[in-house]
Amino acid sequence: MQVMRALRSAVALVLLAAALIGCSGGSETSLPIPSKAFCLAAYTFDDRAPKLIGKIDAQLALVQQMADHAPKDIARDMSTFLDAMKRRADGDTSVVDNPKIETAVKNVNRRAADGCELYKQNQDGTGGI
Repeated sequence: MQVMRALRSAVALVLLAAALIGCSGGSETSLPIPSKAFCLAAYTFDDRAPKLIGKIDAQLALVQQMADHAPKDIARDMSTFLDAMKRRADGDTSVVDNPKIETAVKNVNRRAADGCELYKQNQDGTGGI
C-alpha cells in the first residue's frame, strides 16, 4: 500500500509539474523544435501515465521512449528522470520527493510543453503530433 502511495505521489508530481508548466505561458523560442519522435513519446506519456498508476514498468517504458529521443539540451535531465523511474521500479523510495529529480522532471516537462506545444494539441479538434 505504501508503494502505491509513493507511486501515486510521483505520478501526481509529474502531472502537476506538467500542468503548471503548461499554464506558465513561457516559451523557449531560442531552442530548436524537438524531434517528432520525442514529441510523440511525450504526448503518449502525458496521455497514458495517469491511467498507469501502480504499473511502474509500463510507465518506465514510456519514459524510456522519451529518453531514446530526447533533445540534447535536456538529455541530462531526461537521464535523471529515467534513472529515477528505474530506481523506483526496483523499489527505491528515495527518488520520491527528491528535489534534484523533481527539477529534472520539470525541465523535461517544460521542454515537451514548449517545444512540442504539448498542451496546445487537440484544442482545434484536428489532432496533434
